[in-house]
Amino acid sequence: MEKEIESNPKDEPADNNRDIAMAETGNPDDAMTYYNKAIKADPKYAPAYYNKGVLLDRQLKHEEALDCIEEAIKIDPKKTNPLFYKGIVLGKMRKHERALNCFENVYRSNRNHLDALFHTGVELALLDRHEKAIVVFDKVLTKFGRNVNVVYAKARSKAALNEIEESLSLLKEAVKHSKTIKTWALEDELFGRFIDDPEFESIVR
Repeated sequence: MEKEIESNPKDEPADNNRDIAMAETGNPDDAMTYYNKAIKADPKYAPAYYNKGVLLDRQLKHEEALDCIEEAIKIDPKKTNPLFYKGIVLGKMRKHERALNCFENVYRSNRNHLDALFHTGVELALLDRHEKAIVVFDKVLTKFGRNVNVVYAKARSKAALNEIEESLSLLKEAVKHSKTIKTWALEDELFGRFIDDPEFESIVR
């Protein structure tokens, strides 16, 4: 990779691949330098904007990340990855309606994008549209199998709707496959109402 860059100093894909490797191996400052170099060499090179946005998001610079990702979308609107990640960033910024719109659009363009479908359900739940969220989660479970994160998400929405028996049954299933779920449930305000329920206590303790 070093020789490739040296032989062609304006080779944006080579720079971008190197940047990704740096970011993944804990060298974000150098990665950012090379992302900027790739963008300067070709302001229409969408992957550099996208990966720079991902790195900025990891650094909790969400507004700056969003600007980069939106630039990547503008340059190459047919790619779904930037639009999906835009939804992720917007969700972290608690702009849930806009995040929902991103995930719905990604899934509309690619019916096999189960992550987009799942995050559609997550955003619906965060907007207190739990009935619709459950419909989405059931669709993911049908297509993807009993994924623990989806089971837990459905349990949360059932709790929000006061469907206690089914909520606890789903929570028990999720905990069986991941002990981390116990911590999530104990810290989750939607399960706060069950704190004195013996069945809930037996699941999370």
